[in-house]
Amino acid sequence: MTTALLERPKDRRIAAAPKPSPARQAVTAVVLFGPLAGAVAAAVALFREQATLADLAIAVALYLLTGHGLTAGYHRMCTHRAFRAGRVTKVVLVLAGSLAFEGGVLGWSANHRRHHAYTDVEGDPHSPHLSGLSVGGQIRGALHAHGGWLFRPPAEERERWVPDLLADRDLVVLDRLFPLLSVISLALPALLGLAVTGTVAGMIGAFLWGGLVRVFLLQQATFAVNSACHLWGSRPFRTRRGDEARNLAPLALLAFGDNWHNLHHALPRLARHGVDPHEWDSTARLIELLERLSLVSEVRWPNAALLESRRLPVVPLADEVVEPVEAAGSVGR
Repeated sequence: MTTALLERPKDRRIAAAPKPSPARQAVTAVVLFGPLAGAVAAAVALFREQATLADLAIAVALYLLTGHGLTAGYHRMCTHRAFRAGRVTKVVLVLAGSLAFEGGVLGWSANHRRHHAYTDVEGDPHSPHLSGLSVGGQIRGALHAHGGWLFRPPAEERERWVPDLLADRDLVVLDRLFPLLSVISLALPALLGLAVTGTVAGMIGAFLWGGLVRVFLLQQATFAVNSACHLWGSRPFRTRRGDEARNLAPLALLAFGDNWHNLHHALPRLARHGVDPHEWDSTARLIELLERLSLVSEVRWPNAALLESRRLPVVPLADEVVEPVEAAGSVGR
């Protein structure tokens, strides 16, 4: 990787982002607000008891497939090189991530490496902390981080950020196929609904739930890691100065473990992000399974010494009463 993820780049030049064309702005709006419209329609259908078990099953199955493709394939494998995968496993993971409707693997990885290099300082594509300290500035920052930045994305500079991925012909081809894969991502649930029910109504219901609602929820989970996980939550591990990455437990199921964002920014190349008790990380479980099946190798698992080197000391509360040593020692004599 060309940029060390625990150090600010020595080259602080930031390429000016090209002004997005009206056509690109329109496509971005459709990608963001189309799934939202579908989610609203699905909520109405659910209220009217028109959603079926097949609709929900297809939605959940595709959410798990595409979400883990994004977190294991795009994020931990391609962006951070947390493990190495055989060619078939690599292609399957990236293909599944491409169906998540969040962009091609090269652009996604370039933006994410840039985010780690400039976390919460000028140059970060989606920090919520660069719009001022006023209430209005904080609201603008949160909206920018949660998806607004996509309307004015930074220059990708792929040669700078992902030269290793550009050298992988499989990833280059999959990146170019992203528009087609986006169509497949919405067509697949519709075809599954038709196959399961044999009806047009079943096809439409599956398209609504397994297509639009699934994309909407996965987008919001990803955007929340960019926004909410830099605003709220715990910070048990030491990160660089200015880095506000936090652990936000409520996102664990929807974000497949990427919500343990503080540890991830402290040690970005680890394959496991949830390392403390009760920190569910289904992406790490998937990687562990793939390793046992010999489908991936060189997995960067955490060890106790490494974690402790980054863990912040626990500071007692100001009103916490500490008993004298004599009193504590006399108990049970």
